[in-house]
This record gives sequence, C-alpha cells and structure tokens, in this order.
Amino acid sequence: MSLIRILLCAVALVTGAVAQATGEHAQGGAHAQGTMAMDSSAFFTELYSHLQPHALGAAHGPLPEGAQHEAPSVFTFYNVNAAQLVALGLMLVVFMAVLASFRSTRTPWLLRVFRGFCRWIRDEMVFKVMGEEEGRKFAPYFMYLFFFIAFMNLVGLIPSSVTATACVFVTAALAILTFVMMVGGGMMHQGAVAFWKHLLPHGLPAWLVPLMFVLEVIGLLVKPFALTIRLFANMLAGHLVIYSFVGMIFLFAKMFEMGFLSWGTALPAVGMGVFISIIEAFVALLQAYIFTYLSIIFVQQSLHPAH
Repeated sequence: MSLIRILLCAVALVTGAVAQATGEHAQGGAHAQGTMAMDSSAFFTELYSHLQPHALGAAHGPLPEGAQHEAPSVFTFYNVNAAQLVALGLMLVVFMAVLASFRSTRTPWLLRVFRGFCRWIRDEMVFKVMGEEEGRKFAPYFMYLFFFIAFMNLVGLIPSSVTATACVFVTAALAILTFVMMVGGGMMHQGAVAFWKHLLPHGLPAWLVPLMFVLEVIGLLVKPFALTIRLFANMLAGHLVIYSFVGMIFLFAKMFEMGFLSWGTALPAVGMGVFISIIEAFVALLQAYIFTYLSIIFVQQSLHPAH
C-alpha cells in the first residue's frame, strides 16, 4: 500500500475518532433548540466555542442559564491533547516510510518531498544560521519542531478536527522549550556567570548597569512571549474568520426567513470560507517556518552573543 493511501486511511480514522470523542454533550440551551430558533448572536457564539479547549467527553459550548462546567482534574485529557497525538502519529507513519525509503531503489514522489524538506531545514535554516559544525547538534530538534507544528496546523484543517496551535497553552509550551534552550544552552556554552554578564554591552557606565540588566532580561523574556502569541494568534484568527463566514450563512438565513435572498448571501459566504481555508493551508506551513526559524536565531544569539 502506498504512503498516500496509508495517510488517507490514517486521516480518516483519526478524524472519525476525534470527531466522536469531541462530540457535543451539552444538554438543553442552544443544543436543544432548532437552529433557526437560536438568537442571532448565538450562531457565532456556538461556532466560536469549538475553538476553546475542552475535556474529552465533557460538555462544551454555551450552557443553559445557571449551569456550570465541571472543574477539570489534574489528569484531564483535552481535545488539543488528542490533536497533538494525532499529529505525532501521522509524523511517525510518514517518517518511518521516509527512513525505509533510503533502503529502497524506488522512492515515491511524496517521500522525496519530505526528504527535500528535511534537507532544506538542515541546510537553509539550521546550518545557515548556526554553521554546519554546531548546527548538526540542533538540526534533529528543529526538524522535529518544524514538522510537529506543521502537522498540528494541517490536522486542524481536517473537518471535525482540532487545531492544537490555536490554543495558547500549546504554543506557550513550545516557546518555553525554546527559552530553556536559549538560557540553558547559553549557560552551558558560555558559562553560568558569563551568560548573564554578556547580556550587557561592553563599556557601560556603572550607574547604567542595573537598568540595562533589567531591560536585557525583559528582552530575553519577550522572545518566547512573541513566539507564543505569533503562532497562537495567526492560527486562531484564520479559524475565527472561517467560522464567521459560516455563522453569516445562518444569520442571513434567519434575517430573510429562508427566502431567496438567503441563498444569495450564503453563496458568497461559502466561497469566502473556502478561500480562507485554502490560504490557511499556506499559513500552516508559513507559521511552522517562522516559529522554527526564529527559535534557531534566538538560540544562536544566546550561544554567541553579539556584544
């Protein structure tokens, strides 16, 4: 069976599993009403609620008046966790096939694409910034980081699935790993004291040292914060736009009482939703590239400070 067929089967299986696991369990409220009986604002509230992380098997979305969500336990398994496992599973399938392709005389085109991606990340991203000798130590991690983010972004484009990177907790965890590599790698490479000392430019007057040290530490903390918000905001915004166009279909249908004009407004809304979805496929790869490339630059700057 070819890799494409394996991937299609895997995507179908995991999509069905995630869709079943994340099915709506809320009782009453908007779920118990007919769609056209909902308030106009509820169309968008209901759609946007799907972007919020929720525990698998638990109620999510708007609840009836007076009802409250159950407090999650420490070991609660969220839908974004399931999406991350799906991304890891697909990565395992793909790269096991990529590894096996090196022992084969004939390599399918899709595997050649992934092999080319790996070579491009290594040569044009890692080696170009960090150099070949030092870059070889970090290339495996940054390859993993790129594909993990890319697969999570792309899995989120599958109907009924979840975009893990549209959750700030996921992007913050990835950014914290970069921050740990920055500080830990810098202290190991330069020395614990020298790393903090080299944050300051040479030749500073003594009275400026405390102020500049505080500013440099803030600048150090801003880098992972920027990584967190950049990836989270871009992935969340695209899905908000798509859900907004879907909500407009129901909104205009209610406004025009399912008349002929409701069809005239639905067609442009569907068209724009499809257009944004196509753009999101490009953004999924672009954001994986930006997050990974900035992480490479930040780690390199911590290993070899400019001043």
